[in-house]
Amino acid sequence: MKTLTHVLLTVVIIIFIITGFGISNYQIIESLTGGTLSKLTSFQIHSNLIMPLIVLLVVHIAFTVGKKLKKEKHP
Repeated sequence: MKTLTHVLLTVVIIIFIITGFGISNYQIIESLTGGTLSKLTSFQIHSNLIMPLIVLLVVHIAFTVGKKLKKEKHP
């Protein structure tokens, strides 16, 4: 479960960065994707990724904190 969370978080962050770049520098992203990822499409994807990004980040932090707490309980 931890590995899946980490992989999904990584993928979502990469897509979030690419779509954010696609909003601000849409000419570059449109030419790289052959027009598939336009400014509007980038904005829609970027906007819809905010909640999954937050959820995955919270789960990732919970796994990390839980691991540290478990380690401190059992020396």
